[in-house]
Amino acid sequence: MTIWALAICLFVIVGALGRQVGAIRMSISCAGAVLALFLSGPLSPHVRSVLGTVGVKDPVLTWALAAPLVFLAIMLVFNSIAVAVYLKISGYYKHRAPDDVRMRWERLDGNLGLCVGLVAAVVYLIASSAYIYHAGYFTRQLESPNENPVWLKIVNKLREDLAGTGFDRAAAGVASVSPKFTQTADLLGLLYHNRELQTRLPDYPLFMSLAENGEVQSVLTNETFAVLLPAQTNISLILKHPSTPTLYGNADLQRVLQELDHADLLNFLKTGRSEKYAQEPLIGRWQLDIAATARQYGKSNPKATVTDLNRLRGVLRYRVADYQLITTPDEKAYLKGANKPLAGFAQVLTQLFRPTTQPPPVGGTNPPPPTLMTGTWKKEGDKYQLTLDQGGSAEISFVEKGKLATTLGGNSIVFERLD
Repeated sequence: MTIWALAICLFVIVGALGRQVGAIRMSISCAGAVLALFLSGPLSPHVRSVLGTVGVKDPVLTWALAAPLVFLAIMLVFNSIAVAVYLKISGYYKHRAPDDVRMRWERLDGNLGLCVGLVAAVVYLIASSAYIYHAGYFTRQLESPNENPVWLKIVNKLREDLAGTGFDRAAAGVASVSPKFTQTADLLGLLYHNRELQTRLPDYPLFMSLAENGEVQSVLTNETFAVLLPAQTNISLILKHPSTPTLYGNADLQRVLQELDHADLLNFLKTGRSEKYAQEPLIGRWQLDIAATARQYGKSNPKATVTDLNRLRGVLRYRVADYQLITTPDEKAYLKGANKPLAGFAQVLTQLFRPTTQPPPVGGTNPPPPTLMTGTWKKEGDKYQLTLDQGGSAEISFVEKGKLATTLGGNSIVFERLD
């Protein structure tokens, strides 16, 4: 119903305008509308960049304004040309042609203007339908089951009515958008409606380093902000929250968004595996493997007894069982854990063992361990080098499938990949 009402309004208004301004101006304006219809999509990214440089930081507003501004700019150019051409032609008929010729020309120009105006109304209807089609594709992904803002309800209603009239097929075929747009909409929809995928997002390799950013962490751990997305809160409340501009304005986040492979992230959210970063075996999250570390110590120290190895497993379980090594695509490394690295294992085994921490309760959950050290990793040929502040530099070797060994605190320790 709303689309038919829009169509009737366009035909009445633009048709009457064509009758008023004449065929010359309306023809040139109509040509501009056709050109603007096809150029709005390709030129929108450039306009979004300009809006960002002039201080428009709201991502929704930036996206919503880009295409209309391109359309309006092109129409202003063509309407200026139309006025200039009309003044030239009308000047001739007003000042040089006989009155009867001028009157016939004005009558012809007005009547043809009505016809061209109706054609222009069709172009404007297609342009409006294309905008509604793509805007609605995006907003329908963010429809909350609880409460939605008025503007989102209106856009979704228009999108629904557009499909009911069949105009959506014309809109989709005439004004296409980049695959990145639809992939972004699909990503936001998946994350908005699936809480379990929200918890998987920090494990995507490109986001691992971002998750260690202090500013980002402070926003995501904000008590009032952290609960909004999991609860599928009204999207306007999320956008209006004071933490949203801080998060979106973060320089590291902007860099990551520029590098993001949307198709690979979609695949990761659906399957838990990134094909893009799977080619580099070191990138990922690694958990300390207590049993493998004890075996590694036994291989390096043949004189170690079974009692020594069992004792070492107990020390590791109570002291450093929470150790995680995170290696990111930008060649950064993070060692997470609650306690400093142990001294030489042989020295530890000669001391009286006193547990300093308690293991997590069965079925219980503990918060992620804090970042203990930061550093970098580098690949040279087939060899890897890990450098941690306060931890020195050490080689990394893959001891078996899904496991790597490195030196920490003078000890050879083994990590197992976390999938």
